[in-house]
Amino acid sequence: MTAAPVDVSVTRRIGPHPQGEVVATAYCMHGECTWETQPTPEPPGVNVECLAHAVAAGHDAFAITVEYVALVTAGPR
Repeated sequence: MTAAPVDVSVTRRIGPHPQGEVVATAYCMHGECTWETQPTPEPPGVNVECLAHAVAAGHDAFAITVEYVALVTAGPR
């Protein structure tokens, strides 16, 4: 007797690798301003630094980058 094939739906998710590092940086996009943050593993801290610079300098546009190693995982639906 042969087993019949069985279809199983699988979802895939992508997110930060549990053993990877997160690095966040930001820089001011206002004209000739050269302000930027140091790379940090704490993305919320970058937002706080940008807010502080905005209050101090009156600048309101920032480029923020969050970089991490991603891992795709699969599991049943």
